[in-house]
Amino acid sequence: LNSVEGCRIQNLKFDGNKANYTSSNNYGINLYSSSNNTITGNTCNNNAAHGIHLDSSSNDNNITGNTCNNNAAFGIHLYISSNNAITGNTCNNNAYNGIQLDSSSNDNNITGNICNNNTSLGIYLYSSSNNTITGNTCNNNNRTGIGLHSSSNNTITGNIFNNNNRNGIDLYLDSNKNTITGNICNNNNSGIGLHLSSYNTITGNTCNNNTSDGI
Repeated sequence: LNSVEGCRIQNLKFDGNKANYTSSNNYGINLYSSSNNTITGNTCNNNAAHGIHLDSSSNDNNITGNTCNNNAAFGIHLYISSNNAITGNTCNNNAYNGIQLDSSSNDNNITGNICNNNTSLGIYLYSSSNNTITGNTCNNNNRTGIGLHSSSNNTITGNIFNNNNRNGIDLYLDSNKNTITGNICNNNNSGIGLHLSSYNTITGNTCNNNTSDGI
């Protein structure tokens, strides 16, 4: 979709490995400068880049109940896109991250998603702020359950980040003034790690049986 508003994409299959669907896709679904759309119940697997991609001020969209597995980069990727609801999606076994928010993708709600067994991180925020990350499950990822890089004023609450090879939650390089509360971070290398990040509020989290540190 390019500069489209008010569209609904529902219950379609975009599979890069299936000739009877659409083959050799970079993206299963691509929104470019498109707002107020609903993307629900679709299957976007095995694509050459991302399952679902929101680009260049694709704002105020509802992305709900989609399956975005086994893609060559990210399950769901937001780039300079804000005020979106990313809810109840499954983003497993992707070659990089399950869900990634990039480059001033701000004020998004990332809720109730499953991001397991990805090659890098379950959820990753890069230079993105004022997002709410709640009720997600990010287990068994090769690196970290959720990572924030230069991302501030985000709320991370009520998530499960277990059995990741590095840490449950990682804050890197000026990820400041985030609120991290009520998360479960067990059986990782460290439960919660902070690296050159300040003024964060960390309360009421459970960080048990980690190899190195709880926090």
